[in-house]
Amino acid sequence: MTLLVVATYPVIDGPVLEGPVTLEPDGVIAIAGTRVPSSQGTSAMLGAACQVASHLKIAAPYALVAGDIGRGDGTRHVYERLPEVAARLRPSAVAFHYMQPVMALMRHAVHRLAEVVPDALLVADAGGMYAAKAAGLATRFELMTPDVGEVGFLADPEVTHPAYVSHYLFGNDGFDPVALARRAHETGGASRVLLIKGVRDHIACEGEVVEAIDEPCVPELEAIGGTGDTVTGLACAFLAAGFPTIDAARCACLANREAGRAMGATPAMRARDLVSALPGALSENLCRWGGACVV
Repeated sequence: MTLLVVATYPVIDGPVLEGPVTLEPDGVIAIAGTRVPSSQGTSAMLGAACQVASHLKIAAPYALVAGDIGRGDGTRHVYERLPEVAARLRPSAVAFHYMQPVMALMRHAVHRLAEVVPDALLVADAGGMYAAKAAGLATRFELMTPDVGEVGFLADPEVTHPAYVSHYLFGNDGFDPVALARRAHETGGASRVLLIKGVRDHIACEGEVVEAIDEPCVPELEAIGGTGDTVTGLACAFLAAGFPTIDAARCACLANREAGRAMGATPAMRARDLVSALPGALSENLCRWGGACVV
């Protein structure tokens, strides 16, 4: 079972990198031996996924990424390589993360993945999620991981970017995750399962909220950039390992929170610090949370 992560990293003219992901002793991730020096975004997501793979003793996540600072060049390069990489790797889950939200490229990618790896579960966050929803492909995805602002975007069939529903950004002004999850499902704007990230995390399946998680409560995590990406990385890795999707989402929320509690999170910390705290959180709690007991 393998997780394939399709994403970009914020480096001008950064080359296409492809290969297994490792977590270096200093907390930097490396893709096929090439270090990717960033503690947020794609790096935080991949670092969290690496910790799950290490704990469960499964294959390391496999990354297909390229440098892109918003011009879309790296995004196009990654999409061009995706069908060949997926056909060769045969991943159990494919996660689209930080990318330019180009609808035509997403349509082509989902079509080709259905041909070469029809059983792979699709996951989306960030720009990958924006493109999937705007292109009318959300229902083809097993899991999406929006934050409180982004679920408003998924619920509105008229908009193509979260900026148009920015009044949901801080979870107020009519924010109701139960109603928004239901509307997103009814209008075709949601994956089968949504993990809505926030001070209280909500997990919805086919439009109905089935779990709300707010313990341990670590509000300081909200001020640390990249901790939403670590939740996504955890959920993707659990899903690729064979966890039922709701279990994968629940364990991701709990592991992220427990790691934040264990490290004594403060706004001065970085996502890399949370990734470093994940092994302890997983070894002490995962068996109880999800029945995944590793000897």
